[in-house]
Amino acid sequence: MAFKESTTVAHPPADVFAALVDEAFNRKVTEGLGGTLVAFERQGELTGPVSVTMVRSVPVNRLPEAVQKFAGKFLGDKLSLEQHETWSAPGEDGSRTGQLVVTVAAAKTNATAEQLLLPTDDGAEVRVTGAVECRIPLVGSKIAQAAEPRVGKVLGRQAREVAAWLGK
Repeated sequence: MAFKESTTVAHPPADVFAALVDEAFNRKVTEGLGGTLVAFERQGELTGPVSVTMVRSVPVNRLPEAVQKFAGKFLGDKLSLEQHETWSAPGEDGSRTGQLVVTVAAAKTNATAEQLLLPTDDGAEVRVTGAVECRIPLVGSKIAQAAEPRVGKVLGRQAREVAAWLGK
């Protein structure tokens, strides 16, 4: 099972991208989900390729129930998620392609996704497609299956939060 989310934002792709790779924006989104942005580093200028690495601490009780059952027994109250994004330079139309990897080392879990930022007549569309893999014997596939919809929704929510962020 994989996830796929898409949302349209009524702002130009350059503005949407600037928000997506902004530390203050990512802190707000993380805190809105009940977590903490522990570390954030961005490399590259907004006019070219950009990479972002961040570490988030997320309360286990905000995760899918199947993940909570495992995590609560072995990992405590919080999980540390490392997120690494690499974005292409903007195309002539302002579009960008990004690759995303989220690693939860303690739970032997990775989420990988492709992000597309595309211009539209009304602003920009953000598309995210990906999958979750969990390498825990016997229960890994169940955890991944439970986590995939949640990961997709979180990434979709992040894109939707851009509109509120840019409208402030």
